[in-house]
Order: sequence, then structure tokens, then C-alpha cells
Amino acid sequence: MKTVVLFAVAAIGAAGFAGAALAHEMDTDQDGLYSLTELRTEYADLSEADYAALDTNQDEAVDAEELAAAIEAGILPSMD
Repeated sequence: MKTVVLFAVAAIGAAGFAGAALAHEMDTDQDGLYSLTELRTEYADLSEADYAALDTNQDEAVDAEELAAAIEAGILPSMD
């Protein structure tokens, strides 16, 4: 049983790492924020209205926490 649990935890961790790596690659200007243009490299159909909805703190940029929350909530698909 421990082996199965450890394997599941490792798989989840690896998927999270892969998503984080892709998110890092999307941030082409390396400012820690995701512009609409940057997000469209992974989410081509993302509209301006959708982008504004992702920006929950309304600072006109999507940060890593907002991106993760949108993926976790199923608003955006996972970046595997």
C-alpha cells in the first residue's frame, strides 16, 4: 500500500513540476506575470474577457497564483 501511495504522490508532483516548467516558459519576459499574449501560447482561444476574469486581483496581469487557481478550478486545462 505504501508503494502505491508514494507512486501516486510522485506522479502528482511530477505533473505539477511539468506544469510549473511550462508556465515558466510562457513567461517570456521573465517578469513573473503572464500577459494575454504569453497565455495564448498555451491557451490559443483565450479571449480578453476570459483573461480579465483570470486576473482576480485586477492588476491587469495574471500571476502564478491566479494561473494555478484557474487550472485547479478547471477554468483552464492543465498544462501537461
